[in-house]
Amino acid sequence: MSIIGLDKAVTGRTSGTAKAAGLRSVLTSSWAKHVAGPLALVVIGLVASGNDYYVHLATAGVIAYILTAAFNLVYGYAGIFNLSLVITYGLGAFTSVYLEVQFGLPFWPALLISIAVTAALSVLVAVPTRGLDELFLAIQTLAFALALAEIMVNWEKFSGGTIGIYSIPMPTLFGHEFVGGYLSYYWLAAFFTWLTYELVLRIHLSAMRRKLTALREGPRVLASVGVSPDSTRLVAFALSGALAGLAGALFAHFQLVIDLDTFSFTRLVALLLAAILGGAGYFLGPVFGVVAILVMDELSLATSQAQDLIYGVGILVLVVLTRGGIAGGLSSLMGWIVGRRRPGSDEAVDELSADDPGGGGEEVVEAVTRTLADSVNAVSRDLRVEVRGVSVAFGGNTAVNDVSISFATGEVVGLIGPNGAGKTTLLNAITGDVRASGSIRLGEEEILGAPPESLVRSGIGRTFQSPKIIPELTLLENVMLAGDGIGRVGWLRQSLLSPAARRQALAGRDRAMTLLADLALADRAQSLAGDQPYGVLRLVEIARNLMLDPAFLLLDEPGAGLTEFEREEVAATVRALGARDLGVVLVDHNLPLITSACDRIYVLDHGQVIADGPPGEVFAQQEVISAYLGVPG
Repeated sequence: MSIIGLDKAVTGRTSGTAKAAGLRSVLTSSWAKHVAGPLALVVIGLVASGNDYYVHLATAGVIAYILTAAFNLVYGYAGIFNLSLVITYGLGAFTSVYLEVQFGLPFWPALLISIAVTAALSVLVAVPTRGLDELFLAIQTLAFALALAEIMVNWEKFSGGTIGIYSIPMPTLFGHEFVGGYLSYYWLAAFFTWLTYELVLRIHLSAMRRKLTALREGPRVLASVGVSPDSTRLVAFALSGALAGLAGALFAHFQLVIDLDTFSFTRLVALLLAAILGGAGYFLGPVFGVVAILVMDELSLATSQAQDLIYGVGILVLVVLTRGGIAGGLSSLMGWIVGRRRPGSDEAVDELSADDPGGGGEEVVEAVTRTLADSVNAVSRDLRVEVRGVSVAFGGNTAVNDVSISFATGEVVGLIGPNGAGKTTLLNAITGDVRASGSIRLGEEEILGAPPESLVRSGIGRTFQSPKIIPELTLLENVMLAGDGIGRVGWLRQSLLSPAARRQALAGRDRAMTLLADLALADRAQSLAGDQPYGVLRLVEIARNLMLDPAFLLLDEPGAGLTEFEREEVAATVRALGARDLGVVLVDHNLPLITSACDRIYVLDHGQVIADGPPGEVFAQQEVISAYLGVPG
């Protein structure tokens, strides 16, 4: 398994330092990262020059990085276990050669066409995998790879069959030939490696990284901020397929001889192995993975009788001693050396997760109410959601039975009932998360059956029973994700980090910081969400929804698991939202919270509305006492 054959590759994940850095400093101070890549390529070329073996090794390594970056995007960032990537890589190689040999196209247009073909094919692979979990997705993409390999081996004119293709034309530019194995070809491959590095870096610094990370950790989060998870998956497949096609075309003209064995299952295993060693999900993982495999290859060659031993010991040491591969281990080591505390481990007083015996809690609640009311945009909309005769059934069980409710902007409506009454199911029907019958209208528009991301863009935001927060993003990035979703900059400009994408990201950062500050979370903005207490995550989820500037906000048990003080803060927040003309639907079991925050309430029992009206009147009804409080009538 030699790196010369591009057996090894790897992926990358955001480093802890990058996660902890503010977006503004990342966008304005990342020049070092932009310079480091091309500078390293130049140094490698200069060091390798004069030694044919080193030139060959360096060229194979930089092409391996391109393939690794492709796998990095689809697996490391997006969490999609795409086992068809190696055959896509092979398709890029054969397509470029086929166009040159059969149609006489020059290298450059053949290269562009092969990239387009592999990107388009990757999208076609992604379409039928919608809704599959990781295991079945892997099986389906592997089945596609095997089927495509069978087609290619029987299309002898395209692939050369079992023999392969020899005498591959050499790329030329202004009369200069780039011969595989020579220094000139290294510079050609290094140029495309720099372009790949720059693209991945821009994705890493942009909203696309947040979207891909959200896709990996929680696709429903994407829909809740107005982004289609399916579209994001297609983008991930397309980008990785395009880079795999590029790597394949470069490899074919580097080796000058190719056959299908070059892109076999063994290559796929090596790619996955290198991904683990380098650090799946780290930005520099591809670099470290390729270097690690190169080193082990050279040690194996130097001790030809102990190749398997070298590989086995090397892999065992790297896996055992490093967390998150080499990149993860180095990140932890650097944090220890500089004494950097892990994001989120600050020792600041957490006024959100503890009672304030000194009386400061009431002052904080008042401050949150005041600042939130000042910062949340007054929507100035007169809208109403009308739910009429909605029913939801799961098999033979009717969870919601012919329910009719309504709520408007500027009011806070409670939705209560015993466990299993159908409260969350009703919210899911309104937000498009479950299939329902009946009618749901937003103003004059029928919205029943619309996808969740479409409803978000129409003005309906929601939280969940358990906070759906991306643990590997900071609190700031979690809130910014909503701005990424509703922004006007598309995925292409976000991936390229265009000036418009930069402006949108910086504006989103400022807005997100304002919201976090208003919820007393500014000191935690750069901390990882995965390190935060439950109450903080509840407020972050609310802040993320406020980034959407919704007309309605549906809160599903925001008081669950909170302290009394935290529930007071939630109630203050909800009242502030209603005061700014937002329509709020509050589902919760805590009666003091409901009574404190709501203008009127609906009571559900066994999927039906049994009472509605102001809290005082509803709680006095014997039917409500019997059903909700468990007291016999």
